[in-house]
Amino acid sequence: MLRRLGFTGRLMAIVLFALLALWAIGVGLVFVSESRQEIRNRLYPLPEQAAAIVELIDATEPGRRPSVLKAVSSEALHVTIVPERPTIQSGFERLPLVEQFLSRYLHALQPREVIVTIASSALPRFGRHWLYAREPLHLAVSLRDGGYVLFEARGQLGRRLFGLPPGFVVGALGALVAMAAILAIAREARPLKMLADRVAKFTGDTLPEPIPAAGAPEIRKLIDAINAMQARIVDLVKGRTLLLGAISHDLKTYITRLRLRVEELPGEDQRAKAVRELDDMTALLGDALATARGTFVSARRESVDIGETLAELAGNYPVARIRLCRAGDGVALPVEGDPVALRRLFANLIDNALRFAATCEVRPARVAEHVVVTIDDDGPGIPEAERQAVLEPFYRLEASRSRSTGGSGLGLAIVRQIAEAHRGSIVLDRSPCGGARAVVTLPLAPLSIRALE
Repeated sequence: MLRRLGFTGRLMAIVLFALLALWAIGVGLVFVSESRQEIRNRLYPLPEQAAAIVELIDATEPGRRPSVLKAVSSEALHVTIVPERPTIQSGFERLPLVEQFLSRYLHALQPREVIVTIASSALPRFGRHWLYAREPLHLAVSLRDGGYVLFEARGQLGRRLFGLPPGFVVGALGALVAMAAILAIAREARPLKMLADRVAKFTGDTLPEPIPAAGAPEIRKLIDAINAMQARIVDLVKGRTLLLGAISHDLKTYITRLRLRVEELPGEDQRAKAVRELDDMTALLGDALATARGTFVSARRESVDIGETLAELAGNYPVARIRLCRAGDGVALPVEGDPVALRRLFANLIDNALRFAATCEVRPARVAEHVVVTIDDDGPGIPEAERQAVLEPFYRLEASRSRSTGGSGLGLAIVRQIAEAHRGSIVLDRSPCGGARAVVTLPLAPLSIRALE
């Protein structure tokens, strides 16, 4: 059960279990230290007092009974003797359960007739219990020599705290304590929830706003450590990107020099092969650098209409090979992001589809608070067992490393990195056209979501 609860839920469950255990121990101690009869006598003094008064009157001569009545009567309990069985007056009702309860106290005085009445009420059952605790209760007990002893209880029938039963008061106080404990736990756990949300959104591309330290000293130390760790990760990503950029720049310089020298080679065939190898080397360096920068997307964000971006890209390919199916004319699909990176994302997917297929179909659409772009092709497709692996850098379905048959293996890796940097995702599946399907999901721009609301 606890496995399904979060940190706050577990702490709350512990508090509730502790309160229940404390309540059970308290009840157990009461029953161990006192007998059931002693508990009843302490909680309900009227039955025990009525039984004693009836026994005293039975043992007293009739001429001295008025003195006994004066001695036992008080403001809370008025006692009288009547010769005839009392009748139920209009506006009153009998309480059978109370009569059975009182009869148990009078059993030692031989079986007695007990009549208990109270003012009738139209209140529901719960309201009647409240009335029974406050309205005068009329009790009649038969005597051995005839007649009845009448008791009119004008005060509370049992122990009360602020006019309520002690158990109710204790339970209410326990509930208030539990609520206060739960609120305190929720307050203490709030920094952990905020920490988990911030860490889940951390991409490593830019330094996020530091998480404010709050809560217990250990939690504040944890938040400070994670803030420092995020800063180190961002510095490492920046350093890696700068290093690869510097290496790529220097290597491209040497490749350019080699290409100038290759132009002086005597054989045209050999010269063409060397130029092609140098071009492949330059493209590989560009892809590697793009992969390194994939998670380090520019921090500059602007509104990009995905529909317009796809329309511009589709114009770069033959009409016979690509089909753009827009949801409707004039329907904007705005996304906040880096326009260059997003353009590269969809260009890589379209290039990858047309490299292995004759045609592809691109369908952008708005789904709830996201923009979903589906790209289907009629190529050979991607085996289900390798659909996740092809998103990793340098992984290729084609075993050879020839760029003419499969590229560098970085195109889909760049796509995934750019999508994740924009808080999106990419999923590969089988297309109804028989080839591969790529589904890119990106969150709508916040302003667009508010406009929908």
